[in-house]
Amino acid sequence: MNKEQYIQTKTANPLKIVYEYYKENFDHKKHSPYLTEAEFFPYLQMTMDVNGVAQKIIHEYDSFYGVVTLYDRQGNIITYF
Repeated sequence: MNKEQYIQTKTANPLKIVYEYYKENFDHKKHSPYLTEAEFFPYLQMTMDVNGVAQKIIHEYDSFYGVVTLYDRQGNIITYF
C-alpha cells in the first residue's frame, strides 16, 4: 500500500487498514491459517478491541507516510494530506 492508497482507504473505510496491515505482516512460515477479510474481523472482535487496534495501526501508518490530518474549529476532520 502506498501513501495515496492509504489516504483513500483511511477516508473511505478506516477499518480496512487493519486488514491491510494484517496482509502486509502475515508470515506464512510462522502463522496459520491465512484469514480472508470476512473471517478476519469476527475473529479480531472476539479477541481484541477493534477500535484500539485500528487507532494504533492508523497512528503507525500516519507516522510512516507522514500523513497530517486537517481539522476545522469544531474538531471535525476536513482532509488528510
